[in-house]
Parts: sequence; C-alpha cells; structure tokens
Amino acid sequence: MDKLKLRILPKVSLITFIAGLVILINSAGLGENAAIAFNGGAITSPDGFSMLVQGYTNSFTITGAILLFLGGLGCLISIIFLEMQKQ
Repeated sequence: MDKLKLRILPKVSLITFIAGLVILINSAGLGENAAIAFNGGAITSPDGFSMLVQGYTNSFTITGAILLFLGGLGCLISIIFLEMQKQ
C-alpha cells in the first residue's frame, strides 16, 4: 500500500465505525421517523404502522452493523499495515 492510502484508510475507517455505531444506537428512533415520513403522518392502523416501524428499524440496525463491522475491519487492517511498515 502506498503512503497516501495508509494516511486515508484509518480516518475513513474511523468515520465509518463511528457512523455505524451512531446508526446502530439510534436505529429505533430513525425507524420510527422513517415510518412516519413514509406514512405521511397519517396512522391508518396500529398493526400496519408497527410493521413499518419494525421493518425500518431492522433496516437501520443491519446498515449500522455493516458499517460498524467494515469500519472496525478497516481500522484493524490499517494498524496491521502500519506495524508492518515500522519493522
């Protein structure tokens, strides 16, 4: 890896890790807000709205987990490459 990629990779990985953590923590609120926006603010039936909230919450949870994993993996890879260059 060249030096430019080694400087950029830890920063991008850390930002991805933090974004995934924030999305994962706030997934319930984000799911509820997305369901309200999709429904146009008009709640038709409690069961339908509950299904919308659960679906959006699951989507945000999966997205946050993927970003968290990829960010952590990128941080580990950058640490390994930095240690290899020191030797």
